[in-house]
Order: sequence, then C-alpha cells, then structure tokens
Amino acid sequence: MKLDFLTLYIVILLNSLTVAVIWGAIAYRYRNFAAARVWLAGCVLSTIGGCVLALQGNEGSYVPAVIGNGFVIFGFCMFWVGVRVFYGQSGGLKASATITAGSLVLLLLLFGSLQGRNLVYAAGQSVPLVLAAWYLLRWHRKDLGAMIAATAMIVGILGHLIESVLNVGLMLGRVDQEFYTAVESYALLCVIFSGVVWNFGFTVMSIGRLREELAELAQTDDLTGVPNRRHFLAVLEAEDKRTRRTGRHFSLMLIDIDHFKSFNDTHGHAFGDRILRQFAEIAKAMVRGSDTVFRLGGDEFAILLPETTARQAEKVASVLVATVREGSGKAEDEDRFTISVGIAEWTPDIYVAAVDLTARADEALYRAKEAGRNGYAISGMKNRRPAGQSHLKLVVS
Repeated sequence: MKLDFLTLYIVILLNSLTVAVIWGAIAYRYRNFAAARVWLAGCVLSTIGGCVLALQGNEGSYVPAVIGNGFVIFGFCMFWVGVRVFYGQSGGLKASATITAGSLVLLLLLFGSLQGRNLVYAAGQSVPLVLAAWYLLRWHRKDLGAMIAATAMIVGILGHLIESVLNVGLMLGRVDQEFYTAVESYALLCVIFSGVVWNFGFTVMSIGRLREELAELAQTDDLTGVPNRRHFLAVLEAEDKRTRRTGRHFSLMLIDIDHFKSFNDTHGHAFGDRILRQFAEIAKAMVRGSDTVFRLGGDEFAILLPETTARQAEKVASVLVATVREGSGKAEDEDRFTISVGIAEWTPDIYVAAVDLTARADEALYRAKEAGRNGYAISGMKNRRPAGQSHLKLVVS
C-alpha cells in the first residue's frame, strides 16, 4: 500500500485549515496575544500552499508547485517567528523572506529534476524547524509545551531527512523507484502530522502563558501596579513558614495615607488615585529587592521585610515617612501628602501571622495616628529619635 501525492497535498490543506481555525479562535479571543496571530498566519499560508499544491495533482505542474511550496515554506518560517514573538524576541521576518526566496530560486533552477525539487522542499521547510527547535531546546527546556513542540519539530526534520536521503539515493541509482515512492509518502505524512503535534505544543505554551497572566492580574492591584491583598496573604503565610523553619525574624509595616478621605471628599477620587500611585512609586523605589510593597485596599498599604528586626524596620519607616513628606508634591502635577506607619516584628508566639502580626502592626499604626500622624510607631517598643530627624513624630507604646 502506498499514498499518492495528491492525497498528501489534500491532507496538508485539511490539516493546516483545522489548526488555522484553532489559532484563529485564540487570536480573536485574546487579541493582545501576538504569537497567536503569527502562528495563525503560518497556518493560513500553509493552507493556501496546500490548496495550490493540490491543483498540480500527482504530476507536479510547474506553476502550482513553485507557488504552493513558496507559501508552505514561508508558513513554516512563521512558526519559528511565532516562537520568537512568544518569548519576547523581535526579528525573524527578514530571515524568513530570505529562506523562502532562496528556496524558490533553487526550485526554479532545479525544477527539471524531481529529486532536486524534493531536496529543495525538504531543506526549505527544515531550516525554520531547526531554528525553532534549537531555540526551544536551548532556552525553554523546562516548559512542557516547548518540549512537545520541539520534539514534534525534530520528528518533522527527521521525516525530511529520510525524504532527502531517498532522493539522493534515487539520483545515484541506489534506491528502487517503487521503494522510494512508498517510503517517501509516509515520510511526508510523518512531517504533516508532526505539524499537528507542534501546534498542540504551542497551544500548551499559550495556555500556560495565559494562566500566568491571569494569576498575575488576580494578584496585582490595577491602580498602583503593586501586589494586592490576595498576594499579601500568600506571601505572609510563606514568610511565616520560612521564619518558623529558619528562626530568622521578619517585620511587617502597615501604612495609611494621612487624611486620605478628606482628599477624596475635597478634590475627588481622581486626585486620591494620583496620591495612591505616587506613594506606591516612592515606596517601591525605597525598599530593598527582597522587600515587597502591597496595596491592601483603599489607602492602606503594607511592606513585608524579610530577615528584618523591628529596629531595622524602624530605620526604613523613618526614611519613608521623611521621603514622602519632603518628596511628594515637588512636581507641578504631584500632590503633597504624609503617611503614618505601624511596625510589628514576627515573634515565636505569633499563632496566625495574617491575624496576630497584622493586628500588632495595626495597633501600632493606630498609635501613630493618635500621636498626630506623619510618623511611625513600633508594636511593643519605643521609637528611637533618628539623628538629624527630630521633626519625626515619636510615639511611645
């Protein structure tokens, strides 16, 4: 039993059309997902190529063969470009155009030789697959979808390699025509269906990426861009477990914008939103790389400081209070405001950090406000007067 090439061309068409429908739906549903559009383009080009190739039947007509394979080769290049786009890399289009143009030139020069044409087809489709598989294996081996796609591409490359060896053998008189026709058709079928698998790998990659983006959105405050309360609770729980294991304490700072409600009532919510964004930027610029700024809701923020005692956190709080007071409102489009800070350090008697530790920090914050705001307080401790900063509010527990 053997497959005729007209059947293979129709299979290419139907296979590419099916995958194109899938990428079309994904590209339409997630319109900012650029890689999906590129992979859709690759499928559409392969579909057009399949349609044109089907017109030549089993004889290999000149015009359909050249045009059809040009579309297919450029479509394969788009799969490589889509991988680059998926991982944030630019470029690839010029190289794709060069690969396609070079393949067409060789195809025209060698069209009188069926085996020569077949070698050009195989090489033109294999080059972008080699580039894409190398990129996926080189940089993204931990991604299951990338491994599926790369493995399928290697299978496709091997299919083309078998086809090329058979064509060379036929040219040298080492391979029987009947054996060549039977084996080559199945080698091409292997290439065709490997395309289904690598597109499945791309789909797995896409699902993972979209889930990551969704998780990030669910854990990020859309106004300020800092992590939200959901993320705060997860990180606080993880830090609590780490501290119980290592014995290295951490500290928590709860922060309120002073008189924030009056800002909203007097100037409107847009004015208040600008203050929240400005404070988030100031806080993010001040903290260490290991510290995290969170917006818990309204004008309430938190800063988690790993491996930090309350006295060490006090230094951060004193600088933060002074920086906000002196740094806010300097630009014409910024608004002057102050903050109050409550500090609490994790201790072994903490039962549930999300309840007990935050309660201590909240109690310290309340005392900072009672003392007149624009300052900080430490749970269970007296504030130390920082050198050269006598203007800070000092709150005694």
